[in-house]
Amino acid sequence: MAAIEFIKRGGNEALDINPPAGAKLHITTNGSDWYWTVFSVMGFTVLAYAVAAYFVPRKERVFHYTSIAAAFFASIAYFTLASDLGWTPIETEFSHQQDGGFRQVFYARYIGWFMVSPLLMINVSFLAGMSWITSLFIACIQEIFVISGLIGSLVPSTYKWGYFTIGVSAWFLVAYNLVYVGYQSLGELSATNVHPELKKMYIGLVSCMCLIYSLYPISWGLSEGGNVITPTSEGVFYGVLDIIALPILNTAVLYMSRRLDFEEIGLNIIEKQSREKTIA
Repeated sequence: MAAIEFIKRGGNEALDINPPAGAKLHITTNGSDWYWTVFSVMGFTVLAYAVAAYFVPRKERVFHYTSIAAAFFASIAYFTLASDLGWTPIETEFSHQQDGGFRQVFYARYIGWFMVSPLLMINVSFLAGMSWITSLFIACIQEIFVISGLIGSLVPSTYKWGYFTIGVSAWFLVAYNLVYVGYQSLGELSATNVHPELKKMYIGLVSCMCLIYSLYPISWGLSEGGNVITPTSEGVFYGVLDIIALPILNTAVLYMSRRLDFEEIGLNIIEKQSREKTIA
């Protein structure tokens, strides 16, 4: 009976069940619908990556494992956003939208980014053949980028722009490593003529990534920072960027990883039986 009643009601009742109490500026039902759409995309991406991993040898699934985890984290984050949960009301500094007031700020979005974006950066750095320490460094700086955005979004005063500046500076450092250090590292690998086309593909990939991730601070400035666009428009802006960053660009990384020599870049996972035979 409960299932029949649910079907009769139908529709998206997220804002009715979890009302945005205390926030003058908040997402609409259309905004929640959009978040459910992105959640579906991320959920499908998890399944697609899992299926793709099945056709790859276990010792070469490093990129698939990190990608599955990233898509899982993104799915959880967008389920939370679509349910109108994981947010807090923050007073706006500017009154561009509805004369200001308390704006709905989703901290759950940043928790998702904190878990997802370092994994994506690790994938790209591994693709370029960077060392573990360099990859870890890039991931940590990327987390500074995310944390700065989170803290800044929770600050109602003009001091939020200090965190914004710190975050943008961190992103420039990440971009430098992906472009310059990554290109140099990949050049050393290409010298072996193992994958001569990978360098051109990497340049295109990183160029797209730098463009997309440079739009995140712009979206932040228009939404949590400047209160120029509505929370629903904010969700659309961020959602499109997330879809491009994970299901699209990261899928390109998986495709490009097929051209790698995993032993050469030190990512060839040695299984237990093989390790025992080697020791013996």
